[in-house]
Amino acid sequence: MANFRRIGRYRLENSVRDLLGKEIAERVSLTRLDSDIDDTILAGIGAHALRRYLPGEVLHGLDVFTAAGSHAIVLGNLPMQDDLPATPVDGFGDEIEVAVLNAVHLGLIRLLHTTPFAVSFENGGRLIRNVVPNPTASGTTSSWGADSEFFWHSDNPHQPFGPPGSDPRPYVPQYLTFLAVRNEERVPTELAAIEDVVARLDQTTLDRLLAHEFQVGAPDSNDGDLTQPLKDTPILDFDTDGRYRVRYDRGTAAGATPAAAEALERWYEVLRGIPAEELVLEPGVFMAFDNHRVLHRRRAFTPGPAAAARWLRRCYAA
Repeated sequence: MANFRRIGRYRLENSVRDLLGKEIAERVSLTRLDSDIDDTILAGIGAHALRRYLPGEVLHGLDVFTAAGSHAIVLGNLPMQDDLPATPVDGFGDEIEVAVLNAVHLGLIRLLHTTPFAVSFENGGRLIRNVVPNPTASGTTSSWGADSEFFWHSDNPHQPFGPPGSDPRPYVPQYLTFLAVRNEERVPTELAAIEDVVARLDQTTLDRLLAHEFQVGAPDSNDGDLTQPLKDTPILDFDTDGRYRVRYDRGTAAGATPAAAEALERWYEVLRGIPAEELVLEPGVFMAFDNHRVLHRRRAFTPGPAAAARWLRRCYAA
């Protein structure tokens, strides 16, 4: 059976990386820039330098990503900082210390023609989440976890899908973006296209998953006091272009009827064997994917020493 995944892949030459890093570092060094306050300025600095130095092929790939219907885009060998702080395993660090990373990350989000945003019920309302092995999240299926597998899921599935052009915060985020800082453990981020899942479902299960017979709650990473489960909702439905989209988290999705519960079990069994892309995000790799049309997974792993443990930076975009 053919795979439906469509992933754009690019990698910068070292010379381009060095020129890009030099210009961004010089520009952000003039002031103290915080991603939660100065996101527009950081995005402008990053986007200007990126447009100046990125090859035309890469700029084109970023430019058409959201319109082309691709599932993901990956760009490697981006500039890093020489003076990186220790991995903030408690979840939060000084954003001013990573201004170069933020300019690169937010600049790329701008080149995708998307807008970064935060939600009040996760990450303390901060724009960029440090995906790190936080000891306080031990035993949870969370982006701050490590010792438990985070099975195939979409982010914030307890929210409804929003209409195009609306405020994205009350809705399922369409795009997840990541910039890898450290990954000496070489933990892969796995992606699966929803079309590959649907193609392996029997018609009865597919029809049931399209029915409004499910409840989906917020994941462990969300503040439970600020969220409510989404009731009488489907697991699968269609976007405005007629493509399948998905909301799912194994730990929070439940069928409201016996038939719906049975369909969820069949869905789970199909997911266990779904073809996936395993991406080991090395330092300096940027990745974005369509959270409506891609499920992602992170298997359990043993973190390295805290100061150098796996560290990805995640930002929602719409």
